[in-house]
Amino acid sequence: MTSRICFKTAITLSVGLVGTLLGSTAAFAQGQPSLAQVRELYQMHTPENFDDGGPISHYVWKNFASFYPHATIARTSPERLLEGASKSTNKTAVAHFPIITPAGDTTLQDYVENSPLVDGIIVLAGGKVVYESYPRMKPFERHLSWSVTKVIVSTALAALESEGRVDMAMPVENYLPELGGTQWQGISLRNIANMASGISCLDSDGYQNTKTCIYRYEESLGLTAPVNPTQTTLANLATMRSHLTAGEKYEYVSANTFVTGLVVESITNQPLWLALQDLVWSKTGAEADAMMMISPAGTPATHGGISARLRDIARFGQIFTAANGLGVIRDNHLKDLSSNNGIEFDSTQLESLERRFPGDTPTHAAWQWDMIWPDGAMFKGGYSGQGIFVDLNRDIVVAWYGTSNTDGDSNRLLPIARQLTQSAFFDD
Repeated sequence: MTSRICFKTAITLSVGLVGTLLGSTAAFAQGQPSLAQVRELYQMHTPENFDDGGPISHYVWKNFASFYPHATIARTSPERLLEGASKSTNKTAVAHFPIITPAGDTTLQDYVENSPLVDGIIVLAGGKVVYESYPRMKPFERHLSWSVTKVIVSTALAALESEGRVDMAMPVENYLPELGGTQWQGISLRNIANMASGISCLDSDGYQNTKTCIYRYEESLGLTAPVNPTQTTLANLATMRSHLTAGEKYEYVSANTFVTGLVVESITNQPLWLALQDLVWSKTGAEADAMMMISPAGTPATHGGISARLRDIARFGQIFTAANGLGVIRDNHLKDLSSNNGIEFDSTQLESLERRFPGDTPTHAAWQWDMIWPDGAMFKGGYSGQGIFVDLNRDIVVAWYGTSNTDGDSNRLLPIARQLTQSAFFDD
């Protein structure tokens, strides 16, 4: 549900570049490319290949602000320290949690340290760090979170709802008159936030297929190669067509997130990055600024443009845990997420999910979260192996960054996180 599906010709690396990038595998894996490697990466990067996975993507994900324009989501409040686990917590047990992979049985620690698809991971339980590892990045590096951005944006809208400044039952044109007269007209904010607008601009149609709606949307943001960049993003929205009744089906449509962000901007009268700064980032006790990719025209990549330190993504996850006390959202929003008040998956979607989670299938999606289980646990993923998993009732947050390989394979940390949080390691 979160993959970027690419229709492109594979990039063939020169023999010299392969040697440069892969000849020092250990150094590169630790995020320490040589000067020559860095020069080669910048020369090789293009809008067509930056999301192909492998070494180019790995470097771009950690240095996105040096490739595309960005705005700052400033840390405006004191850092909230994350305590380490006490000696009574079996931290070693978490590291040695047994997992099954296609390559055989192993442990969480061995998988994280040896998989080229994992850049970093952190596990919080009861507000404390019980596991943390950065095998292919540095803890201080900001990493592109891709679509994890979506739930940060939706949480800003939830904060506005908690303040009584927005009514989710209202049609979108009440807040964005410019969408009146388009096929967005009449769609409630709730259906947009729940990825059930019925708008036919599916991400699965292909980010690098120049004939798709999602390509034209990202083209308007400067996020992909320009083919016919004549429209602003707002003008692009106005051309989108509806193909289902709103509320009928969950469909992954990044344009829904962009509209959500426009509503946040309209209500706050601020650029999205400043609204996120005030409504969310300043409340989490972040240790560093985050960055938001913007187009040359200053339009935010609302659906997937935030880069942040991994610990700050975990801090964001604590907004939703039972003992958070961060005051970003009200309890009724937590109940809205944990109960089945979102969009239930249809039979085809459930069948696919059952294959991924045998006997433990998530049932619905809501507020831009991809999957929500009956016990209230929820997940949001991002392209190339980014993720945040929050178990609301057990007060557990697992956040991770990754880079897919050039075959499109990503890490397996979602099922691992689900198994870990259901294990006995965190029982009193």
